[in-house]
Amino acid sequence: MARIYPVDITRLALAGAHSHELVTLQVLKDKLPDDYAVFHGVHWSREYQSWTVYGEIDFVIVNRAGKVMMIEQKNGRVDETGAGLVKVYADGDKNVIDQVHRSIERVRDKFKDQQIGGHRLDVDYLIYLPDYRVKWFSAPGLDESRIVDAASKDGLVKRIEKLLGPGDDRESEARECVEGFFRQSLDLVPDIHAHKTAQEQTFVRLSGGIAELVDNLEIHPFGLRVSATAGSGKSLLAVRFFQRMVANGKRPALVCFNRPLCEQLKSTVCDGGYVETLYGFFTAFLKSRGQRLDFSKMNGDSDFWQKVQEQVVAEDIPEEWRFEALILDEGQDFDEESIEVLKLFLREDGDLLWLEDPDQNLRGNALPPTNGYVHYRSDVNYRTPVSIARFISDTLAVECRFMNPLPGLGVEVHSYENARKQPIIVGKIVIDLMRQGFEHEDIVILTYGGLKRSVFNDIESVHNVPLVKFTGDYDTGGNQVFTDGRLRFDSINRFKGQQAPAVVLVDVDPDWEKQNKELPRLYCGMTRATVKLCMLVNEQNAAAQTFISKQ
Repeated sequence: MARIYPVDITRLALAGAHSHELVTLQVLKDKLPDDYAVFHGVHWSREYQSWTVYGEIDFVIVNRAGKVMMIEQKNGRVDETGAGLVKVYADGDKNVIDQVHRSIERVRDKFKDQQIGGHRLDVDYLIYLPDYRVKWFSAPGLDESRIVDAASKDGLVKRIEKLLGPGDDRESEARECVEGFFRQSLDLVPDIHAHKTAQEQTFVRLSGGIAELVDNLEIHPFGLRVSATAGSGKSLLAVRFFQRMVANGKRPALVCFNRPLCEQLKSTVCDGGYVETLYGFFTAFLKSRGQRLDFSKMNGDSDFWQKVQEQVVAEDIPEEWRFEALILDEGQDFDEESIEVLKLFLREDGDLLWLEDPDQNLRGNALPPTNGYVHYRSDVNYRTPVSIARFISDTLAVECRFMNPLPGLGVEVHSYENARKQPIIVGKIVIDLMRQGFEHEDIVILTYGGLKRSVFNDIESVHNVPLVKFTGDYDTGGNQVFTDGRLRFDSINRFKGQQAPAVVLVDVDPDWEKQNKELPRLYCGMTRATVKLCMLVNEQNAAAQTFISKQ
């Protein structure tokens, strides 16, 4: 078995490697003997300052003597012209032979400039066309022995071995120099942007299945309750269903529970419908009926919103406040009475899509019965990458299937003895995340407890970076007031339905005697992270030691 660089083929997806190239890499790894080292370079060197052209070579193979073979893989059709083989791209035609020769020249020049051990770089090449059979081998610059086409692709490995040979161990010094050159020249660790981009693309691609399923259901009138785990694509489904209603000439209302998710949904959906939080919906309706709420009474009256709901029920609902479709996101946070009130705004025979995750029922509501709706359940999480998913599986007893193939950057667990020392630890974590390439906007600090109980609620910044946090106040329009800053601090409850590349979970001090409350909150917090998860746990909490031992 050949040695490959980087070792983990799964990580190549982070750099946008195409599936057909990964298939070839797996073949080279499995069928070439250990005389050879295989570098997959095309997508890993694109940001190398003076060396980007080399990134157009798909594979570099080095034998025991340090001799090099470059393989250029071209999938799909190529054109045989008087100038040679030509591949057509969106930005123009490229002569395959010329492309390979230019890359070889630049590789040799780079190696020579570095004057590595006084050795000379011996380079050969192959052009691999797995989908095309070459007909005209007399094309300029085309050597039949250097072409592996569709007719001969099963012999790719044997062709490499014949042309390159295993090499001689007596040339091990040359081999080490050459392999070291390629290891240094290739950016083998994808940058954070690649992690984020790959995560977003993979999540959207995989989670689209649930939306496609809903699109093909025939229910009249449409009434569907979806119970699905975190990262299954429920909010994407809500947006897609909303867009479809608008496209069909219907006016939908999309109602969720927390304000941050609502603002995100508003920025995503098209015009033609209505998006609001539950309380925002009630407020806007009463305002349209000439009633203005006194939000100054809200903090001192625990029944404030119950009274508002009663005011809504007492009003007649005019035609302009009736919708052809009602979409409930975060349905587990709505009590049965609130859902019934919202359904008063749905036209007769209107469509209803109810989305929920019982595992994120942080408010402890008794989930209402389905009563006449089709009920679909899914336990598949497409958001959480492998390294974080493995940690969750090892530490929490949750029934969930993690299906995201990307590796992520894992989990770090830090302990604290005094909760007030956490900002210092988080400051160091933020510095480290920034060095890795994360930006302030990629990082979210989430408290496991309530906002007001956290030490972060009492400070203005972390490592001189100002925090964005909810002040607890509301403006005259009922909108939440936030501080100005660059690093977001919030609670798990308020951040539900959202995600961030890097999540720093603080104030983790679970009470395992109340597992029915603790596990959903932990699971919810951990699954907000799409690339990297950091946790700060109370070292005096025996249960929290599990997290330290499993990282």
